[in-house]
Formats: sequence, C-alpha cells, structure tokens
Amino acid sequence: MKIITVLHSLKSGGAERHALQLMKGLRARGHEALYAGPMKGWLGQQLRAEGFGGIDLPLTGLYDLPSIVRLALYARRVGADLIHGHLTRGAWYTGLAARLAGLPNVATAHSDNAGKHFGRADRIIAVSQAVADFLVRQGYDAGRIRMVHHGIADIAARLPAGTREATRRSLGLDADEPCLLMAARIVPAKGHDTALRALARLTDQPWTLLVAGDHHGDLGPQMQALAQELGIAGRVRFLGLREDVPALMAASDVLLAPSRREALSLTLLEASACGLPIVATRVGGIGEVVEEGASGFLVAPDDPPALAAALAPLLADAALRARCGARARQRFEEGFLEDAMFDKTVAVYQEACGGQR
Repeated sequence: MKIITVLHSLKSGGAERHALQLMKGLRARGHEALYAGPMKGWLGQQLRAEGFGGIDLPLTGLYDLPSIVRLALYARRVGADLIHGHLTRGAWYTGLAARLAGLPNVATAHSDNAGKHFGRADRIIAVSQAVADFLVRQGYDAGRIRMVHHGIADIAARLPAGTREATRRSLGLDADEPCLLMAARIVPAKGHDTALRALARLTDQPWTLLVAGDHHGDLGPQMQALAQELGIAGRVRFLGLREDVPALMAASDVLLAPSRREALSLTLLEASACGLPIVATRVGGIGEVVEEGASGFLVAPDDPPALAAALAPLLADAALRARCGARARQRFEEGFLEDAMFDKTVAVYQEACGGQR
C-alpha cells in the first residue's frame, strides 16, 4: 500500500514519535510511506533524514484551502491508496483532501479531550480504550472506531551491557540510591508540580529525581523555583532534553507519571519494557498500561499526599521494586509490542480501503 501521513507539528511529542515509528514500520513491511506537513518541524526533519518522500504543507489553522487542494492533488499524483491524519488538525485536512481526491482515509485520535474533526474518517484509530470511549461520548459511531494500543520496540534489549552502571556513574548517583525518573514535556498536563510537592513529603527517605525534558520553556523555571521553595532542589536534577531516555530508564528505579490527562504515554511503555515500576495517576489510558498493585501504583491526579504514600514503599523496598518491575515487563510483552501495533494498523487500512462502514 501507499500511505500518506498528515500531521501538523513543529515540535517533538508523543504523536510525532508515533507517526515516525509507524512510517518506519510500514516501510520495513514493504509499504510506501509518504508525509504531508511542515517540513521545517521536528517530524519533517526526521523523515527527510530517514529518506522518506513527501510534500511541504503549512496546514495553517483549519481553513488553509491551498493546503487542502495541494494535498488532494499530491495524493492523486503519487497514486496513494489512503491518507492517514493524526490529531484533530491532521484529521480535518485529511478528511477534506481525501474526499476531494476520492480516496479512503483514516484518522488517529491521540487524546481523550480533543474530539473534533474526525467525522470524515472512514475509520478512526483510538490509541487507548479511554480515547475510544471518549469518542463515543462525543457522538462518533462506535462501528467506525478501532482501538489500537501504541506498541514499541524492545528498547531494553538494545541497551549495551553495563548501561545502568555507566549511566549512574555519569550522573553521580550512588550504587544503591533510589532514583526516580520523569521523562515528559514540562507542561501543566504532566504534573511536575504534583511530583515535587509529593517528594517534599519524603525527605526522610533517600531518593534523587531526574527530570528529562526542556526546562528552559515557560514552565521549566517555575518548576526549578518550586523545587527550591520546597527545599528539595539539591535532590532534583533538571537534565533538559535528552536523546538517551532508555539509558536513563536503565539507571532509574521508578518511573513517575503524575499526569493530569494522558491518552496513552509512550514513556509508560518504554518504562515497562525496561522493567521499571510505575507510579502514576488514574487518568485516561494509564490504567491500561499500569496494573494497580502489581506493576505499579495509581493515584488520583493533583494529590501530593496520595502520590507520596504510593512512592514511599517503593523507595524503601528494593524487593518490591523488583517484583513490580518484573510484572511491568511482562505487561509490555503481553500487550504493547510494536509488531502487534503495525499489524492492527494495517488491518484498519485494509478495512477503510475495502469500504466497510
């Protein structure tokens, strides 16, 4: 099949990483994957470096008529079988251009709070059951929705022997010091403030928090100031953007994800692959990854005391961390391998192309 992926983005995030992974997986399976969107953005640059073809489309706002027409003409010119849009803007442009070009289209919903503009899709992919349920509540026909969990490669298997020890040495961590990791954009939805307030309640226990994410944006300095205010600045490392998150996971003992909203985080899957116990919030699709009391612990969002209470036993008990980590790894192997995601996505494409409604 020849598939055009449409996604408007300039920065790196979960949807962008997923689209890149999906396109690479499709190509590896003999399909031709093309891109339509802003080439100056992170995704466009990554795809060009990987040798993917495509067209530079600004997709400005929701009423960029030239982008709609150019996308439709491009799809016809290259003989595309299907157009696949991501996020609401991608779904909007894909739906309009596909109708203009007379082609089927699929749209992926990556969020459980953004449900507009998926109405023209022949099939809607929801990245978690939480997202699928949200779309049904928004009035979309359940018969057109297919839930396809994200899947990832086994990143743990690709890490060299000794990665944990080498990374901990580079970070100046003691061999037995419990290390927590937050690997997420520093934005309000990710709950960094909740994490810091929870950890301020656990200063009688040893721990270090690694924060991987751009701390130079609007919220980063605020979180650094909050850590200072809470008296824990010396135990929180703001590492900035990192390209070695799997190595950081190997060096860590617990993944912390106190999100206020989350459809299905790739970081949770990566942590599970690395055998990390996870302490997270009970929102969106997180409960589809984290098995409460087995692979980790779930608490309500915006509740620092509850988050601290969930973290305390893991910080104190290495054996408990090992048991939860082993179960997290098992959960990953059972339901979140990328091969399954690729197979299910292609099946959705085939449905859409077959005209089944």
